[in-house]
Amino acid sequence: MNTRRIMVPGLPNVRDLGGLRGPGGGYLRRGLLVRGPAPSPETAPALGGLGIRTVVDLRLEEERRQYRGPEYTGATVLSRPVAGDMSRIRGNVRPRPSDYLANYRDMLTRAAPVAAEIVDLLAEGAEVPVYICCAMGKDRTGVVSALVLRALGVRTADVARDYALTARAYRALRSADARPNWTREDTLAQLRLRTSTPAATMHSLIAGIEAEHGSVARMLTLHGLREETRLRTVVGAFTHPVRL
Repeated sequence: MNTRRIMVPGLPNVRDLGGLRGPGGGYLRRGLLVRGPAPSPETAPALGGLGIRTVVDLRLEEERRQYRGPEYTGATVLSRPVAGDMSRIRGNVRPRPSDYLANYRDMLTRAAPVAAEIVDLLAEGAEVPVYICCAMGKDRTGVVSALVLRALGVRTADVARDYALTARAYRALRSADARPNWTREDTLAQLRLRTSTPAATMHSLIAGIEAEHGSVARMLTLHGLREETRLRTVVGAFTHPVRL
């Protein structure tokens, strides 16, 4: 799976979500969905050079004011702020996986409409690749990406393993490597603590959604996703026709 990583100087943790297994044994096509950190004005042109057509920026307005960048990709930028309960994380030197899980569960009502909109974009096909980003490409990006992938039928195990790749990307950083402006106040040791992404956390989030709603797709229908749109996306998004 790590071969999906896209090397963009100054932007660790960029990867194509293509290659993840979906319904009927097919694989999600490459060049549809890419995830990572929000670019800066310096790194945005390289990201735009990947052919990104739409950037879904999950950061809050104050974050976007402080750190500009997506607009320099040349892509259409959709500002879709997502936030959860950070009270157990903010100021905590070593947050536990359960702290992040609580944050993810709290952000679901904000993340679900965004995920539904992204499925719509994929159905239309004209505005892909779609780049999903937040400050570090970890938490908000991880949740929204997981909702989209699971709604399309990507296996939970693959969704969780993709989430876990974020920690690997940040652990690979060395002191001389360029990295996003908003991480530069952290030492590498602090950054690695903040970017821990055990697969079990995403497994738990998805299991909770499916226990409550029956499926992630059903939850997204409560937030604007039409089932016929989802099915159209599923048919076109995988490497061979999906029998529904």
